[in-house]
Amino acid sequence: MRRLFLIVLLLFPIAVFAQSDWVSYNDSGCIGGSTCTDRRLRVALDDRPVIGVRFYAHDSIGEKAEGVLRVKIDGNTIDGHVDIPRNGKTFTVDVDQLLGRYLVFEPVNNDEVEISRIQVLYGRGVSRPRDSRGGGGGGGGGRSTGWRPYPSAKGCIGGEECRRNGSRITIALEDQPVLGVRFFAQDNIGTRADGRLNVRIDGNTVQSYIDVKRDGRTHEFEVDSVRGTRLVIETANDDEVEVKDVEVLYGRGGGRRGGGGGNWSREATNEGGCIGGETCGGKRARIRIPIYGRSVAQIRFYARDDVGTRAGGELRIRIDEEVIQDYLDIKREGGNYSFDGRGVSGDYVIIEPAEDDEVVVRDVRVTFAPD
Repeated sequence: MRRLFLIVLLLFPIAVFAQSDWVSYNDSGCIGGSTCTDRRLRVALDDRPVIGVRFYAHDSIGEKAEGVLRVKIDGNTIDGHVDIPRNGKTFTVDVDQLLGRYLVFEPVNNDEVEISRIQVLYGRGVSRPRDSRGGGGGGGGGRSTGWRPYPSAKGCIGGEECRRNGSRITIALEDQPVLGVRFFAQDNIGTRADGRLNVRIDGNTVQSYIDVKRDGRTHEFEVDSVRGTRLVIETANDDEVEVKDVEVLYGRGGGRRGGGGGNWSREATNEGGCIGGETCGGKRARIRIPIYGRSVAQIRFYARDDVGTRAGGELRIRIDEEVIQDYLDIKREGGNYSFDGRGVSGDYVIIEPAEDDEVVVRDVRVTFAPD
């Protein structure tokens, strides 16, 4: 009995570590502007690769409402322009397996921002290269195959009622190929019943614009043996959705790498969203697709301008600071658009409003030139 107790005692920390849940930090504070004395907020990190950062922020301090944050790990910027609404919301930022000593928040504009509820999602291993990772991950560690539950990955996301929880659920995956994803979702929160979800592994789309029923049901999707660092379930529009009972089906052996985390896919994808205008975040709203220094052969997406009373939607498409297309006129009834990437390389493909009018962008696909 004593021996059994010692074995359980030794295994307990391993089991806790293997859960790889979001790690919460007590650091918080007001930064920027004339009211807040601090110019930045620093959070000491564990010596593990970071795959996600989550925090709550609001801009209800002072007279201005122009709060924008830059988020970094040491000197590496992971998001250079986080627009903070006055009434606040939860933000989740994907991170490409970065190691560092500090998570850093800095104001971009001279305006106050209050930051709290900081959480970090750590990945596997102790170094950035993906081939050297091993050990624990999502729901119980080890190399077993079959369906693996993630009981802590649940909650109401999106919309007015669940804004404080953010718009996505992120799960750290095992270093094994994913064969399937399933979860229960319902849209019985709030007055609307228009909940939609997108599911992806890193930048690789599993399923887009899933119609979530008001009384709920289990959604199950096959996955083509994709490996990745994170599974993301996120809202596709501004309506609340309750998600729970998330499970991942793992296989054995190899598997191909998902896009969005490095050079393993010929294409990066993004589900898009509504940007610009009074309804969708103004001219500072944008869609950013990480391309990790790769050369772009083609950019294509669907867009329409049927939101709001105006029909003056125009877009700018660029790779970092190099403009690929400026003042692209978007038809009210919508259409498909395609552009030559001209082999330009950089950190991000960016789609942003050229005029302050709402535009809905969907199914963004960035095709890379051959390596």
